[in-house]
Amino acid sequence: MLKALFLDAEGTFILFNPSLGEIYKNFWRFRGIEIDPEETSKEIRYNFKRIFKEELKPPLNGELCKKGWKEVFKRVFKRFEKLEVFEEVFREVYQFFGSPECVKVVPGFLEFLEKVKERGIKVAVVSNWDCRLYSVLEGHNLLSYFDGVFLGCEVGYLKPYPEIFLKALQFFNLKPNEVLMIGDTLEDDIKTPSELGMLTYHIQGIPDYHRIWDFLENHFKDD
Repeated sequence: MLKALFLDAEGTFILFNPSLGEIYKNFWRFRGIEIDPEETSKEIRYNFKRIFKEELKPPLNGELCKKGWKEVFKRVFKRFEKLEVFEEVFREVYQFFGSPECVKVVPGFLEFLEKVKERGIKVAVVSNWDCRLYSVLEGHNLLSYFDGVFLGCEVGYLKPYPEIFLKALQFFNLKPNEVLMIGDTLEDDIKTPSELGMLTYHIQGIPDYHRIWDFLENHFKDD
């Protein structure tokens, strides 16, 4: 019987606003510097994966994660490193990604949450974001809906390490087959939970919470 939902954050129920690359473009443009937002987004995601999943060895913590993000920034914008504004831009961008303005909530998600909670289902976030996510969720009045928030930089292990999922299971005292994991990334959100025995839902494209609710209702009928 389904007892809990675990949700990835960005790309699943919140989306960068505007896109990841556009956010960085706006900060550099304010200093009179133009960058390619699409290329920037690709470079950020590539360097995040390389630094956080290959170079930084777990267990992680908040300090290590901030250093990791500084290194991502340095590698992506190395050509600007000697500019006086370089450190200033990093500080401002880093702070911005802890503000609710950096994301928008996927339409229909709040209504979805309310219906899930009415069913008595626990809901938790399992994300590779760091502690800045708390203020983002609080700013959108979402934090109180979650029964738990499990962040890779606090647990010490990013997805797809099983430790972060096992920590969430242990917190709720649940078996894997009692949980549905919802996420948009096969490697991070689907593969490991499936191997652990969780039910999974892979979001492809724009998240559609009406469709996800239909999926859940069918599962309730099976139960």
